[in-house]
Amino acid sequence: MTDAITLAGPRRPPPTLPILAADGGNVDVPGLVRLCAFCGVLYLGIYALEAPARYGLYLAGLDSLILLRDGLILGPLLALCMAHAAQLRLHPAFAAFGIAMGFHGLVLMGTMGSPLGVAYGVKVLVNLLFGFFLAAMFVAPGGRVLRFFALLWVVIMIGICLDKAGMAFPWTGMRTMVGDLNVDVSKDWQISDPFARRVAGFTRSSIAVAAILPCLTVVLMGRLHSPLARACLALPALVGVFLTTQKGSLIAFLPVAVLLCLPAGLRLAGLRVAFLGFLLLAAGLPLFTHGLHLDHGDGVFSMESLYLRIAYTWPDAWDWIARHQMLVFGVGLGGLGGPQRLYAPDAFNPADNIAVLLFAWFGLFAVIYAALAVRLALRPITGDVRRAEAAVAILAFAAGYGVVLSVVEDQAACLFLGAALGTLWRETTQAGPALRPAGPLHAPDIMEAEDEDQPASGASTGRHQLRSRRL
Repeated sequence: MTDAITLAGPRRPPPTLPILAADGGNVDVPGLVRLCAFCGVLYLGIYALEAPARYGLYLAGLDSLILLRDGLILGPLLALCMAHAAQLRLHPAFAAFGIAMGFHGLVLMGTMGSPLGVAYGVKVLVNLLFGFFLAAMFVAPGGRVLRFFALLWVVIMIGICLDKAGMAFPWTGMRTMVGDLNVDVSKDWQISDPFARRVAGFTRSSIAVAAILPCLTVVLMGRLHSPLARACLALPALVGVFLTTQKGSLIAFLPVAVLLCLPAGLRLAGLRVAFLGFLLLAAGLPLFTHGLHLDHGDGVFSMESLYLRIAYTWPDAWDWIARHQMLVFGVGLGGLGGPQRLYAPDAFNPADNIAVLLFAWFGLFAVIYAALAVRLALRPITGDVRRAEAAVAILAFAAGYGVVLSVVEDQAACLFLGAALGTLWRETTQAGPALRPAGPLHAPDIMEAEDEDQPASGASTGRHQLRSRRL
């Protein structure tokens, strides 16, 4: 009787989630949406301020406590998995991730016999899984998340400028111990030229700045309608990346930023071409430059770093893979890069290329995983075109920076990469009810406002497919 009266009475609008102004996450348990969003932004905040955070722990003699931040990733994932188990179901992302990690982990156990190496590899890639569930909550945020990202962008830029201006941060050149591993914080490269000096600001390294700043800029640019406003945001970000002296990030971010400033009808196609081009370059450069002699100069803006990769890093990586791989399965999960410091420190090779790293970890399966990402990027858009544009832009930047860096080993880049894949998974197909978030409806957001420069074809196509499926 009470239920009947309740249903018959006037219905109030559902409450709004303040932290989630833009729907699109793949978290399908309403009570965990805000938890996942909060943990995600807190994790990024610690990442952006990692240098002072590690400095404080260093002074207290508690260097290893920095590992507690991984609980911000593992905790929500565990809670989400338990919520699914209570409903006697399992999200396909958990199943796919578990099978892949289990199989490739067994490969490393067979080749190197290192459970710590497997654990390190899982630690790296779990950010990809968490980012997949966050999806558009990070790629096209709104409300508090959007404001936090804008604040984070400003803080990172301030840190870059202060560091480049010569401010002596107390953590510069600091070395901490986490377990048996040495971790450099804002490494002092002993470069006397202030213009060429590498800067990290408040992050742990210049690579960290060059990874997170472009991703944040892409997300914020996606929230702006005017190409002029996008250009005004991209320009200082490009200058900030330039000041870090990370040439790979600058070369990858520049075309992505330019494409995001184009008219709406040209953006998505251009970003897809950029993604495919960078991906092919990342795969081909270590293969077709083997034995190539490259003339180079000296200094951080010369071709010396590329020469070192061609002459030493990549050949040594191929030699390591050839000596330790298992058939076509590679060396196994954690078979190259950072995990080597746990089981083969004398043979440590940074890979410095996303294709080399993935081939070492997954063998020929790396080609399959890359093909799945390409398929997501090229599928017709059935949802929000703006979200898809931002997602493909992040993929393009990651592939471009991955030409000279094992970009998936960076925590923030891996998190945004997973969010981009999760967004494309949603926006290029109509997920069934079991896979769609069941939380309260959200308040109107600027992402849903009528966009005068939005191509009508993408929106009309999505609405037409929705009508067809309903019929």
